[in-house]
Amino acid sequence: MNYRSDIDGLRTIAVFLVILNHTGFNFVPGGFVGVDVFFVISGFLITSIIYPKIVDGSFEFSLFLSRRIKRLMPVLFFVMAVSLVVFTLTMLPQDLIKFYYSIIWVSVYVGNIFFWLEHGGYFDGNSQEVPLLHTWSLAIEEQYYIVWPIFLILSIKFLGPKKTLVLTFLGCIAATIFSQWGTEVTIGAAYYLLPTRFFELMAGSCLAMYWSKLPVLYPTLRNILSGLGLVMIIASSLWLTKYHSFPGYNALYSVLGTILIIYGTGGWVNRFLSTKAMVFTGNISYSLYLWHWPILVYLNYTSVELTLKIQFASILATYIISILSWKYIEQPFRTMKQRNFRETVKKIYLLPTLVLIVISLTGILYKGYPQRFSPEIVKMDNALNSYSSHSRKGCHSPFRNSSEQPNPNCLVGEQNESQPKANVFIIGDSHANHFVPFLEVLIDDVSLLGMDYTLDQCVPVAELMWGTNAHLAKKCQERNRLAYDYIEQNSFEFVVLAASWPALSTKRIFNGYNVTNKAEKEQLFTSMLIDSVEKIVATGAVPIIVEDTPSLGGISAKCPIKNEVFKSELDCSIQLLDNELMKSAISNVKTHFPTLVILTPSKLYCHLNVCSMEIKNTPLYRDDNHLNEKGAKLLGEIYLSKFGNPLVADSSLR
Repeated sequence: MNYRSDIDGLRTIAVFLVILNHTGFNFVPGGFVGVDVFFVISGFLITSIIYPKIVDGSFEFSLFLSRRIKRLMPVLFFVMAVSLVVFTLTMLPQDLIKFYYSIIWVSVYVGNIFFWLEHGGYFDGNSQEVPLLHTWSLAIEEQYYIVWPIFLILSIKFLGPKKTLVLTFLGCIAATIFSQWGTEVTIGAAYYLLPTRFFELMAGSCLAMYWSKLPVLYPTLRNILSGLGLVMIIASSLWLTKYHSFPGYNALYSVLGTILIIYGTGGWVNRFLSTKAMVFTGNISYSLYLWHWPILVYLNYTSVELTLKIQFASILATYIISILSWKYIEQPFRTMKQRNFRETVKKIYLLPTLVLIVISLTGILYKGYPQRFSPEIVKMDNALNSYSSHSRKGCHSPFRNSSEQPNPNCLVGEQNESQPKANVFIIGDSHANHFVPFLEVLIDDVSLLGMDYTLDQCVPVAELMWGTNAHLAKKCQERNRLAYDYIEQNSFEFVVLAASWPALSTKRIFNGYNVTNKAEKEQLFTSMLIDSVEKIVATGAVPIIVEDTPSLGGISAKCPIKNEVFKSELDCSIQLLDNELMKSAISNVKTHFPTLVILTPSKLYCHLNVCSMEIKNTPLYRDDNHLNEKGAKLLGEIYLSKFGNPLVADSSLR
């Protein structure tokens, strides 16, 4: 196919949706769909190039990969190298170690897998301080560039072009359905990984493969389709938010919108996209995408407030730097005389990769160079990066392991001959997991033995269907059945329920449907909590409910450290908001079961609804809503000294 200037202009739309979203302009909460536009464009252009050659037998895989390396890797390596220098001078040791690991994974085309495993959800609070997080989308494309040509080669060889067309079309539909299923099962993996993103690139590929068979459009229809396509992309960027299930079916708005614009060549939108300014910005869109995020991360990390002036300044700086990197890095490598495949791989890919990996491994070996900071700062950093979910791995489960039975080896406290089995059972979600060190202090104090059985995003209320969608709600319900069956089958002295408890505004309560009516929600949740406590009391155990800790409300968990390191004047206080639903529910449960014990750790660091993020120079949190392990343990020690131990056999002493 001939060069399409309008597609370069479409890249401008895509990259600025992403940049505006990342820079904090709230009018485009779904600006992340710009990445989906890029995926469709990539699938279309790459397939337009390779498909005819594969059909006529002239395709050279090595030549294709050489061109991809020259197109993508030089400027990526340069951005990584600059980021390495800047963030080595800036980052705290634990963050720097993670950054070094990310360089290694990104260099070998699997950065998306690393970010999924290390950082979880794309929109999690800590993601704003991960310098190479945006390269997950490059990994998707790089993986597609390897998988897709191999599929086409084999399919055309054994099935022929006609059947390959049909298979590709059906495969795109199947991949779309699979993506929707993936978003319902695991949000993080679905966002980051190729299988659930495959349909977006494949949609562009389908358009390219069917291009010669599509009818030529009349001018009026071109105008209508291209206009509709632009509306679909812009509307999805305005409507979608980070709280929507994505990608799945919600990605179809931007995917189909992009297809309509590409197909509507010659339409009024395409003519606008072909203007010089749009085309030029589209030409530098790859550099724009690569540079904008590390710049924003640096500002966030060093506590620079993103005022309107700073937002525009960061965009302007990104634009200027991108012009330079496009002119002096992208273009020279892209237009350089073709080297043979081995030489290209060796000099343009392997050599810089090896250098970056060696530097990164050295930084990891030296533990992120902690000598750059005072011992007090290093101690605070180590505390902030202590994770109960890591130390209790196998006891705390992600949703993909929701069906696992309780593990008798998940013990909390000291096991000995006089105490061979657990007599305290802890169930709940990730917040129950972050309370384990807190509870461990209490358990050790009275020589008991605990056992934890926790699952991400699952409130420990029997038979309650709870989750971001019906599938996850059902899984949570089944998990709680396992937990309560285990309670009935064993003789525990105490059963602890802890969670990120729902509020009246929460939209996750299911009872075969999404419960939105506040009165119905309160009645449903309270009655089910009463039933749950009744099940526990019936076994002879003492029920304990741990009230939740307040969220940071978007403040970085590093706030106390940043005030020390960067001499900033950040307000690190957080607001304690009343949970009317839980207050009412607990009051009702307490009326039915006077033996119920209520623990409120937040009263140790909150006063008049204003809470501190640290105690005795120890940060309490590790992210927006989870305590770190050392902070939770410190709270346990303070609670014990201030209020005594609730885990005593004599109820009069509680």
